[in-house]
Amino acid sequence: MELLFLGTSAGVPTRSRNVTAILLNLQHPTQAGLWLFDCGEGTQHQMLTTPFNPGKLDRIFISHLHGDHLFGLPGMLDSRSMQGATTPLTVYGPPGLREYIDASLRLSYSHLIYPLEVLEVERDTTLFDDGTFHVECRYLRHTVPSLGFRIREHDLPGTLDAGALTAAGIPPG
Repeated sequence: MELLFLGTSAGVPTRSRNVTAILLNLQHPTQAGLWLFDCGEGTQHQMLTTPFNPGKLDRIFISHLHGDHLFGLPGMLDSRSMQGATTPLTVYGPPGLREYIDASLRLSYSHLIYPLEVLEVERDTTLFDDGTFHVECRYLRHTVPSLGFRIREHDLPGTLDAGALTAAGIPPG
């Protein structure tokens, strides 16, 4: 897994830090994927500093509905479509997220060419377990309904090559 911090500022961007967005490149031997956690304003621009583009996104997780965590989302969804992405995208977040997305896309006359699924999370739950990754969320204390996400990678089958470890100078234990 590779984490790319696209923004770590709170509330408003600064000269050196954009508002919240984290890109997770799964880099898994059996499953590729690119996930985005929060999408503050300017996230698309921050993605331009990476080798990735919105069309590569599989899932977006929105922690809460404060602007510094989601004002970049409508543009990201629309750009993904304008770049020709046709693969499905799932967006997870608290109640109200679907209304925000629907209103933003409708009022901006945006038309997506890919299937978009918006899943509003109303309680602590497992979002999915695809056999490779287990993703769950829990409600956190904040001024608005806010989610924390936990990703666990299942163990990969295989054997430990003790001889190779010894040869590399790694002591037992």
